[in-house]
Amino acid sequence: MADQRKKQLGQILIDAGKIDENQLEEALAYKQNRNIYLGKAIIELGLLTEKEIVLTLGDQIKLPYLDLLNYEIQPEALKTIDETMALKEKIMPLFIIERTLTVAIADPLNIGVIDDVSDNTGMEVNLVLATESDIEQAIDLYYSAAQYISKTGGKTDKTARIVSKEIGEETEIIEAVDMLFNEAIKMGASDIHIEPRENDVRIRFRVDGVLQEYYTIPRSSMAPMISRVKILANMDIAESRVPQDGRFSHEINGRKVDVRVSSFPAVSGEKVVLRILDESRGKIELHKLGFSEDILKKWREVIRIPNGIILVSGPTGSGKTTTLYATMNLVNTVEVNIMTIEDPVEYQLDNINQAQVNAKAGMTFSSALRSMLRQDPDILMVGEMRDVETIEIALRAALTGHLVFSTIHTNDAASSFTRILDMGLDAFLVSSSVRAVLAQRLIRLLCLRCKQEIEATDTILNSMGIEGKFTGNIFKAVGCAHCKNSGYRGRAGVYELLINTEEIAEMVNKHATATEIQHAAVKNNMITLKTSALKYVSTGQTSVEEVVRITFA
Repeated sequence: MADQRKKQLGQILIDAGKIDENQLEEALAYKQNRNIYLGKAIIELGLLTEKEIVLTLGDQIKLPYLDLLNYEIQPEALKTIDETMALKEKIMPLFIIERTLTVAIADPLNIGVIDDVSDNTGMEVNLVLATESDIEQAIDLYYSAAQYISKTGGKTDKTARIVSKEIGEETEIIEAVDMLFNEAIKMGASDIHIEPRENDVRIRFRVDGVLQEYYTIPRSSMAPMISRVKILANMDIAESRVPQDGRFSHEINGRKVDVRVSSFPAVSGEKVVLRILDESRGKIELHKLGFSEDILKKWREVIRIPNGIILVSGPTGSGKTTTLYATMNLVNTVEVNIMTIEDPVEYQLDNINQAQVNAKAGMTFSSALRSMLRQDPDILMVGEMRDVETIEIALRAALTGHLVFSTIHTNDAASSFTRILDMGLDAFLVSSSVRAVLAQRLIRLLCLRCKQEIEATDTILNSMGIEGKFTGNIFKAVGCAHCKNSGYRGRAGVYELLINTEEIAEMVNKHATATEIQHAAVKNNMITLKTSALKYVSTGQTSVEEVVRITFA
């Protein structure tokens, strides 16, 4: 087995018949250009999935594969490897039997890591394989849970809000504000809401798209806390009668996070909302967003077309910007000039020319887009198709050889065509320019530690549109310390990719309804949002209630 481990990954995959020499050369060139490791290059090029690579490695070097997220990890094993090492080396301790520690690893060819674990723990090391993404998720789940349980002495109350620390009158304001930011970032919150009430101040975090209450503070602490936030955001601390906006950066564990601040004068006092813009979210790889293999393959093909408009649709907070950023990272090479106009620039992307809307200075989407066309661009990203002028310029840019990415607020992919037509744009211009529309939602995933299986009754199956025999398992949300009593932990994307065809283009020219366009797309094998979401139910990853929430809201 030692000889097998010394083999290069590319040669192992060729020997297994998974890729050929030409594909390996392509992946090596891509690896060199992006400065990434070979396995990631193969995944990003769509040659193999992460799981396929791991399973192939397992077959070749005779190591078992483990579905890590459906496995109960032994608490004692967590103490053998600290979180920093686990994250750095992409390993996860699983269980101890006598003096042997079993560890999940994504790269079994990295013999040095195995030696380090053995030296640090004084144990023999037994290996199983897991995907890197599963290991990262397990690290986040189990280590954070262990830290919480150690703080609370292992006591949890399912009816109580679960917090790591309360803010009291004795807490210094600077410390309290920093604690809020750190706790919100650690939990993956996208927003912090500071809301005055008659007798106290409620603080809520938006986690996985849903607001949850985490703290209450005395009314006497409200003014100094809001003043502290305003000072950080360079806002007027003496003005509380009109809305204000600001922005600042916060550093946590050597990582810089941007925070956008908005204040609003409410009856009970000034409400403040802080939007957390964690730059690491803008660097999520496309294959980790929850695409099915079929849709991901088609999306990779679509984004390689030389010209046209590609739209990402969905409501606010559905992950459109994250999908676009992950896509930009994929098409970003030294041979192309990519320019963006956004409102605002949420995450800075390497080697991409990004600009921000500034209405006061006359920098609108439409004016910026005109100027960008004089900058010899190959690919343009417009933050939002907000008005007729912007859409018209983008359509004409697409017809003159540019590839344009943008977002639009519609309920499904087919509605994007009718929304643009309703604005008065020429139907032929739309049908010949828009190449594809990706509609999306974010669905919450059930907490693996507390989800509970329920009976698949006829009522539930009928609500899912399932007829006949059902072979899957259905679970409901419960709530525990690991998921902060919500029943859910993490989110994944639900997608619907409508690719323009001659038939659909002709329907757009004739001003067909969104329903008619969708029916034609489904006949052409388009998977709808609801169908995509229901797959998460039948595989036990989410609840029926969550599907109803995101597909009928």
